[in-house]
Amino acid sequence: MFIQVAIDIPSERTFTYAVPPFLAAEVALGKRVRVPFGRRRQVGVILAVEDVAPDAGGKEIREILDVVDPEPLFGPEELRFYRWAASYYLYPLGKALADVLPGTEYRSGGQRIRLTEDAADRIASPLSPSADILCAVLAERRNGLTLNRLRKVTGIEDIRKEIRELQDAGLVRVTEAERRLAPRRGGEAPGETVRTTEAVPILNPDQRNAVETIRESLNRGGFAPFLLHGVTGSGKTEVYLRAIADVLERGGGALLLVPEIALTGQLLDRLQARFPRQAVAVLHSGVSRTVRYDQWRQIRQGRLRLIIGARSALFAPVRDLKLVVVDEEHDLSYKQDDRMHYQARDLAVIRAKLAGAAVILGSATPELQSYFNIAARKYRLLTLPDRVLSKPLPQVEVIDMRGRREAAGQPAVLSAPLQAALRETLSLGRQSILFLNRRGSHAFMVCLDCGQAFRCLNCAVSLTYYGGDALLKCHYCGFRHPVPPACPACGSSRLGGFGVGTEKVEEEVRATFPEARIARLDSDTTTRRGAHIEILQRLARQEIDILIGTQMVAKGHDFPGVTLVGVISADTSMNLPDFRAAERTFQILTQVAGRGGRGETPGRVLIQTFNPGHYALLKARHHDYTGFYREEIASREALSYPPFSRLVSLHLSCRSREKGRGASETLGRLARELAASGRSAQGVEVIGPAEAPVAKIKGRYRWQLLLKGKHVTSLHALARSLFEHAAHTGLDVRIDVDPVHFL
Repeated sequence: MFIQVAIDIPSERTFTYAVPPFLAAEVALGKRVRVPFGRRRQVGVILAVEDVAPDAGGKEIREILDVVDPEPLFGPEELRFYRWAASYYLYPLGKALADVLPGTEYRSGGQRIRLTEDAADRIASPLSPSADILCAVLAERRNGLTLNRLRKVTGIEDIRKEIRELQDAGLVRVTEAERRLAPRRGGEAPGETVRTTEAVPILNPDQRNAVETIRESLNRGGFAPFLLHGVTGSGKTEVYLRAIADVLERGGGALLLVPEIALTGQLLDRLQARFPRQAVAVLHSGVSRTVRYDQWRQIRQGRLRLIIGARSALFAPVRDLKLVVVDEEHDLSYKQDDRMHYQARDLAVIRAKLAGAAVILGSATPELQSYFNIAARKYRLLTLPDRVLSKPLPQVEVIDMRGRREAAGQPAVLSAPLQAALRETLSLGRQSILFLNRRGSHAFMVCLDCGQAFRCLNCAVSLTYYGGDALLKCHYCGFRHPVPPACPACGSSRLGGFGVGTEKVEEEVRATFPEARIARLDSDTTTRRGAHIEILQRLARQEIDILIGTQMVAKGHDFPGVTLVGVISADTSMNLPDFRAAERTFQILTQVAGRGGRGETPGRVLIQTFNPGHYALLKARHHDYTGFYREEIASREALSYPPFSRLVSLHLSCRSREKGRGASETLGRLARELAASGRSAQGVEVIGPAEAPVAKIKGRYRWQLLLKGKHVTSLHALARSLFEHAAHTGLDVRIDVDPVHFL
């Protein structure tokens, strides 16, 4: 017997291994195996099992050493999806599987090995030396040992053969120490009727139309993509829950994706209140490896049919998958920016298509590509134009910050209108949110005499100044340094911070409103596990008067006590060097504005900006998504940007600046030659290479090479050729493929 194995290496190759007889019954597609690989040992994944030996070109086919998993982690349907993702995102399948599968070892209780009660009477013939050692160790441990522990205690690495020898002789018993997950409220046996106990809201006509349309699709079966465009507070979650209930009643599986771990708690509570007899799996990076493995196995077995999680939950082996929901589908957090670069929203549609399932993409500010798919008749549009119970959308005011200065001449952090609004909200006993998309006290620190800026030693960026800790920190590599007493360049003690971060805003707010209960929510205040949930719970209990935060405060939260939202600077995202900057600005402003006025009291939003005439801001002011879409799509078409073209970015890096620059320029010339030849890269425009906006991170110098064209096949072919060439130059290459245009 032979198997094809994918190994976690930067290569598309798979490898053939022979299976020794004592492991033949254990191998199967979707299991991991421990194999010899060169002089090392590696864990790989079985992709196929074959009875006939392939042509090895005269080379010896080596045997596997062990089977890691007691049961497959995925089947043919999931493997088809994994292959598609790895191929589209130009990433080796072995590395992709290592990224998405739970952990690298079977750790859920493990297999426990014990001597049988009559083992001493059964030894009738001499055992191998290794088997003798195992018997001696197990004889001293009445309750036995797990497989991994036994391997460590005895020092026998390839231990399965000896265990099988002892099993055949009736000397040991192998048991599975599996833990069954218990749902927070009750449990459900497979096939049991799903019941709901949460008070179910009465749907408005738009919600009812959306629910009925999705239900009709589920009744027909097959792939059906929907874009649920609903203003903030319009009841999109209720539509999701009704669709999930329909799927569970049919015995199918449902997958609900959220952009941030912080949002899983709020939705999980609603899921468990609505489906108290249904165990819910929770998958995200905050879940321990052991629990993740345990849940993964139960999902694969069909015991868990309702899964909620962040982007990585998309790869779970859901049985009979009938529905995929992507909440806040526009959110940038669905983009994976390390290891395999993928867009979970797009892969969710592919997952549903391959499974013949329905997929619902929900947002108040859909990704422009998603809305474009409506016009192209690739998605079906469902709209929720009004808030539930006809609550009004918040009133949005724009504050022109041009000319507003503090006494020291710096731009004001809190304008007079925003201060007045905060004071009024406090006096009425209501809550406020202040949003700023930047951490720290100041963006950077400079010497006021010579102009020397303090920059990271490892990255080509300014260090962010944190006044409370008297520290300078790098947000890319984590480098930190105490604020020096004087400028290292000229010796002056006149050092000053410029730009504003959340810490600076908090300082200003505390000074202006000393009586207020103030908290900050950003990645600096939520390093401790569960800290973000604790802060949001305090806000929900109305123990916080003013919450200051970054994008974390803008995402899907529902706090009825919040009536005022202030945007400190709308210009931060507007001025990014990205053709999507206007879209990102519109989305974040609309989303953060939507946190206000969800209770009985109407909301109010104040946006501070130095560019009050920008169309993204004007359309956000009037909650006008379709108006923004019309302006933005016209601009994209004029410049031939996506969705009217496709982009593949090659991110190049090297320890040596000179070597990296030379190799990048050589790669650029090769790209142009291949594009001009027209053989496999017809119609591809090559842009660059150019130094990356952040030219150095963690000691590596960085460049970018952009491929632009109409046909993904040509772009992929050229990118693969360049990737293979770069492997011989010392360049590290990461490939970023623009959103999928697949339907």
